[in-house]
Amino acid sequence: MNKLSSIKERLLPYFLHRLQQSGVPRPCYPDELMNAATVQYIPPGQRIEQPIPCLFFLVHGLLKEYYRNDRSLYPSTLVQLLMPDDIWLYNQSAYKFRTRTLMPSWLLQIPMEQLYCIVRSPRNLRSWLSEQEMIYAAKHCLSDFIKLQSNRDERIHLFLEEYGPYVDYLSNNEIHHYTGLDDAKIDKLRNRAFLYQRFD
Repeated sequence: MNKLSSIKERLLPYFLHRLQQSGVPRPCYPDELMNAATVQYIPPGQRIEQPIPCLFFLVHGLLKEYYRNDRSLYPSTLVQLLMPDDIWLYNQSAYKFRTRTLMPSWLLQIPMEQLYCIVRSPRNLRSWLSEQEMIYAAKHCLSDFIKLQSNRDERIHLFLEEYGPYVDYLSNNEIHHYTGLDDAKIDKLRNRAFLYQRFD
């Protein structure tokens, strides 16, 4: 057994636990799921390249989604952060943004054609995937919601509630995009962010 297979064997029970929490009582074919799933270690700063749609589960690490643009003309724009325990269907061709690791990250991924191992019924599988997609897309809406708040204090509070623990991974430009603060005030905001650390 190679190192990645050994790691996968240890990670899969936790993934099955997360599936239960997301509404899947027990995968239909756990052995086939074990064979279909692959584990990926991605070092910090590397972009995820996945040409075909896959189901992803972030076991450990932190990922940043950002809009694709010509960085010589425009700075990158934060879409959302993906955090441990997040489950999402990643379709690189369908979205206009990219995904990059911000710290060493471990991903569990399952090809689309193997998702029957999780839910046998096509109808129930579509329903479960729609629910996961809704949870995933809701964070995109949250980012837009924060930016639309007219009250600056409320906007900053919402920003810190969502991103406070991770401000060290965000550029001043990305923070300004949400809060409207200048560099001096962003430095003060960074000093306040520790109050929003999560200990759960």
